[in-house]
Amino acid sequence: MQIAQTVVELIRVCMVSTLFLVLSVSAQANLPKATMDDYVWEVIEVPIYPNLGETCNSKNELKYRDCLDQSAMIYNQNLIEKLQLSKYVSRQLNQTTITIPNHEAPIILTDKPVQDEDGDGLRYVYLINRYDEDKNWLYLSGQVYETNNTVLVDLNTGVIQEFEGSHLTLSPDMTYAATVKVEFPGEEDVLIWKKDKHGNYQYDQSNIDYDKFRQHFKFYNSREDNLRPHSVKLEWVTDDSLLVDFYFNMNEHDIIAYRVRFNYVRTEPASDWQMIPIK
Repeated sequence: MQIAQTVVELIRVCMVSTLFLVLSVSAQANLPKATMDDYVWEVIEVPIYPNLGETCNSKNELKYRDCLDQSAMIYNQNLIEKLQLSKYVSRQLNQTTITIPNHEAPIILTDKPVQDEDGDGLRYVYLINRYDEDKNWLYLSGQVYETNNTVLVDLNTGVIQEFEGSHLTLSPDMTYAATVKVEFPGEEDVLIWKKDKHGNYQYDQSNIDYDKFRQHFKFYNSREDNLRPHSVKLEWVTDDSLLVDFYFNMNEHDIIAYRVRFNYVRTEPASDWQMIPIK
């Protein structure tokens, strides 16, 4: 008797779960879709991150890793020269050394071996991204596979902080910072960070509204598969208003892309962030 009741309960749970799934799919199918008038098209720039493995074709793992190390070193050395950073930065194979004036010990960033889910050996590589000459700040990207994080180094003080996500942008009063995650199609995210009393930025979880976030992407892309953003742009309009633009091109080599825009706002100093999809 008890076994029969258990089976009945399991059947009931399965029926309810199936009903929720059908309703969810039906609701998504009934969501409004964009017309041609809803699309905003803009000329796009090349991706900010280089493909270091593009010329590394050896099937020998050691030779392939050595090729990646050489490519990363050459890439960094070229940027050091272009940005005139040799006073502060040097790169030797898999190690970036940052010298801070009046500091006895330099900052050393060493590319780190990591493993993916299949146990394959990968490497977390530090690449120079850009240099803010006015603030004397150096931005680096920490990359492994398709993941891009951001390292910010104040070359005046030696303060260093690593942020999850790329395209780091700070609010005008520097109370907030924002990054994006765009590595995997269908898993994009916007991360907002708040400076604490010690001057470090902590992830502010009050801006989460992920279902609404995903629905706005689906408004423009009704295909079953998810497109990967070609590029992203973040702009602080004020200290309490952030514009985030994702750009999607229809074909890999297109030079124009349609924009998917979000506005993150705070209406009061103590209020949570609100995410507003912009059509």
